[in-house]
Amino acid sequence: MEQLPKRFLFMKVGNHAGETWEQILARKKREFEDTGMIFWGYGGNACHPISQVQPFARITLKEQESICLVMEPIDSRADPAVLPATEYSRDGVVWEPLPKGIKVTGSRYAFVLDEIKPGDLEISLNKYEVGIGRSLGKGADSYLTGHTDKACLVESSKPHETASSSPKLVRKLGYVAKLKEPFAVLLRGPHAE
Repeated sequence: MEQLPKRFLFMKVGNHAGETWEQILARKKREFEDTGMIFWGYGGNACHPISQVQPFARITLKEQESICLVMEPIDSRADPAVLPATEYSRDGVVWEPLPKGIKVTGSRYAFVLDEIKPGDLEISLNKYEVGIGRSLGKGADSYLTGHTDKACLVESSKPHETASSSPKLVRKLGYVAKLKEPFAVLLRGPHAE
């Protein structure tokens, strides 16, 4: 069993925008082979690229050699609008065309990743907490409930007390990828203003 680092990003993953998990992995493998990077799309309110992921990554890289995204495969029925992104921005001001060979659909943001690799990892959610933002210090076991599917996590100094109604505490993590500069970006489609 591999060891989790003290600081990392966590995300639940699965079928998305009309593609199976296997199709997404195959497409992202080609994307990495063609461009040397992967834009891993996501949405929601957690892990904003500019206010959370980028600063979290910079702090993490002062403490450890790399920062990774660990992925928990789930049975996802997410089927958002499949509009493709055409531009990305590191800062919300300067927008650039997506690099040739990169495809992201149905997402407002994207992690910028190195190769996605299978991993033999487990996470005990009560041993980690949110490492940045409004939920700073909140236990991962209580934060990652409902529709919250991603987080910037740090190892807790002591395990959090867990309510008996909490979801399964130990989760199997099937995939891992290192983040690459600029770590996360904003996305927009052809008709955005």
